[in-house]
Amino acid sequence: MHAKTSSWTLVALVALVALPDSSACSLADTPPAEGEGEGEGEGEGEGEGEGEGEGEGEGEGEGEGEGEGEGEGTGTFDDPIVIASFPYRDVRDTTRAPGPALDAYDCSPANEGGDAFVYRVRVPGHGALDVRVGDDADNGVDIDVHLLSGRTADTCLARANTDLSFAVDEGDVFLVADTYVAGGVPQAGLFTLDVNFTPIGQDTCAVAPRTLRMVWGSCGGVAGCDDGGAAVTLTTPTTGPVALEAHLVTQEDDLAADVWPTSFTDGIDAHHALSQRTSGYVMTRDQPWAPAGEGGSRFGQGSAPRPPASDEAWYVNMNWRDKPTPGTRMIIRNRDNGRAVVAAAGWETGPGSTSFVGGACEEIHDWLGTSHGDDLEFGFAADQTLPIGPIRCP
Repeated sequence: MHAKTSSWTLVALVALVALPDSSACSLADTPPAEGEGEGEGEGEGEGEGEGEGEGEGEGEGEGEGEGEGEGEGTGTFDDPIVIASFPYRDVRDTTRAPGPALDAYDCSPANEGGDAFVYRVRVPGHGALDVRVGDDADNGVDIDVHLLSGRTADTCLARANTDLSFAVDEGDVFLVADTYVAGGVPQAGLFTLDVNFTPIGQDTCAVAPRTLRMVWGSCGGVAGCDDGGAAVTLTTPTTGPVALEAHLVTQEDDLAADVWPTSFTDGIDAHHALSQRTSGYVMTRDQPWAPAGEGGSRFGQGSAPRPPASDEAWYVNMNWRDKPTPGTRMIIRNRDNGRAVVAAAGWETGPGSTSFVGGACEEIHDWLGTSHGDDLEFGFAADQTLPIGPIRCP
């Protein structure tokens, strides 16, 4: 089943910014607003983007609510709809799309053989591209969004049912709003596309040194650890082996506040699907719920209230004595390949062994290219407003 959700929680690479309705564009079969379109014509009106604007028909004018260079392309790879300013909103109907874009994408096994609209996004610099697609799932409409660096299936960077966020660099990328096919039937119909861009500064990966009191009897050889005083302390950033952690029940999982899974795998498939929908990060998830019995906990229960799904998809833990505020940002880096992630800390304490600096969920290990016991660098982000999810560091 290809489930949709109408809820949105801040995620993934980065948090998604809600967009105002005032930037709505017209439907595909509606003529462009005066002053909008591609290709500068000779205008009759005064000013930019108002009145009869800077062009007849489909000129490259500056329409009200749209940026310079944006236009009403037909929505194919050869003639994409251009997005050049943010926030951006578009409303279209894939029953009126020019045709299919790609039948499938390497970032997902889903059948996307229905008709689609292709957008070219002009990214102004390094930052987070946040996308939301809304449709009428209750009436059989299912439009998915795909981010590509090129025109072929193997250039797919990320895909999501509803919400997608990804770190991008300056240049052009493609967004495809594609119709999902269920049982051989395209789930075509009306959709709304919201796109926003949040710049990420050059010092994004900066970490602030922090000394933690640890629930350890000794240091066990962990770098930056001191067990010579009244309490064992660990100074971050530090590098060492990191455990592979299991999943935690989230606020969005379909469980009442006093209900927990009854086994390692009870409801775990639905949780894996929730993690993918929320984060927009596509991978094969196979970790079960966190074990029951540790400190009287239940299956999937962390050491704090249930986290939001956006945090749980990128969570880390450490055996800190003074637990950070839930949602505290940490930068986790794999120095061997240069990859990094902004992680959510403070939702769980663990692992118990001093053999590990900390623990990280399977999404983090997957993105960083590591597995249980591999070395990673843990540090607290200097900028605690960073969106959660994969990020590029110098």
